[in-house]
Amino acid sequence: MKKTNLLLTLLFFTQLLQAQTLTGHYKQHAGQELSLTGFNYYKSTTLGTAKADSSGFFIINYPKGYKGMAILNAQDQANLVLALTQDSIQLKGTHLNAIDRLEYINSKENTQFLNYAQAQGVRSNALSAINYLLSLYNNRQDLATSKIFLETLTQEKERLNQQDTNFLNGLDQDSYLRWFIPLRKLVQETPVVAQTETERIPEAIAQFRTIDFNNKNFKNSGLLEGLITGHYDLLQSMEQPLDRIATQMNLSTQYLIDNLQDNDEVLNVVSSELFHYLEARSLFEASEYLSVSLLNNSQCALTDDLLAKLESYRKLKVGAYGPDIQLNGTEKLSAIKTYKLLVFGASWCPNCKNEALELLKQYDTWQAKNIEVVYISLDTEESAFKTAYNNAPWKTFCDYQGWDTQAAKDYYISGTPSYFLLDANNKIVLRPSSVAHAKAWIAQHLK
Repeated sequence: MKKTNLLLTLLFFTQLLQAQTLTGHYKQHAGQELSLTGFNYYKSTTLGTAKADSSGFFIINYPKGYKGMAILNAQDQANLVLALTQDSIQLKGTHLNAIDRLEYINSKENTQFLNYAQAQGVRSNALSAINYLLSLYNNRQDLATSKIFLETLTQEKERLNQQDTNFLNGLDQDSYLRWFIPLRKLVQETPVVAQTETERIPEAIAQFRTIDFNNKNFKNSGLLEGLITGHYDLLQSMEQPLDRIATQMNLSTQYLIDNLQDNDEVLNVVSSELFHYLEARSLFEASEYLSVSLLNNSQCALTDDLLAKLESYRKLKVGAYGPDIQLNGTEKLSAIKTYKLLVFGASWCPNCKNEALELLKQYDTWQAKNIEVVYISLDTEESAFKTAYNNAPWKTFCDYQGWDTQAAKDYYISGTPSYFLLDANNKIVLRPSSVAHAKAWIAQHLK
């Protein structure tokens, strides 16, 4: 018995040495399960769990060495964002959602973060109202005469922004928050800039292209996906021709590659997720640029999984020959000796349905130009396939294997709808991003 107790004691202290602790006391969460969720680049991960006792007290041990942001989740769906920047953190309150009663016993950074978040919420609302008024008064001649009011609004905007700057300047030089808050603010503001403050788009783009993505704080920050996805969403929202948007995307992609080329771990994570993002949105020109740039960069050590994704653009770039497809028992794609738009779609894909309507509008015109449409469905259920495509005027094929369809593998399909415009010999002449893109090319080149 004594030996057993000694082993248990040693095990307990060993766990403590290998963990950091989060202690809390919340009466209204008594008896509830609580979990602590952290981040690993793009992924979230459970750091630890505990059950609060009858008084609401709990202790969660989480991995030693974890430094970054986390979310404390309660069984009743309440949650609290935390900065895990020290070995032991103590919380006290009534409920996770009752921020006004929250107390950090020994965490200066979490107290600072809480104070900042509350103040910034008020400032953000005020700034949104001021920006709206400024736009209104600047764009209406009958209001623009109120010069004094406009000056007052501008001064108040500057004052509020200065408050934010003053807070950051008041933090310790090595404070995690000094690094985290400006980037979190960029993530939060990017959608607003894209939708209502478009005059700030150049500023937001320039800010993104100064970020050092090598900073080790990114791993556990939960910021990486929001920063990169938000930035490319912003670029997509610009009211510019598609070729200019693609150019801007390529500039940002090149910045990421150059910035991370000596950091294989993060480069592989970012490139893989960005490739998936671009492919899922049919931004093929941008995903081709990403692929070719990475494959041609001898300093980039890429994982086998990422290489397999990128190779699709080495093998299936414009000018290459698309793999032949056995469409049914007797017919092959190569037997269709005309231009053909090869489409990969599925009945369960909402965008495929919308694009199919556009395809229907163009089909007769294309038929008159001797252009065929070949539709490869990734459906797995025969009834769904037949309901969706039985009345389609173009050639439609399905083997009910879904993503395991051989044609989908041969053409490296990772999202639907996907398009390839082939000539009579299966040579790839265009990788359209949409039916509209194919329409424009055909109208210009196949008169």
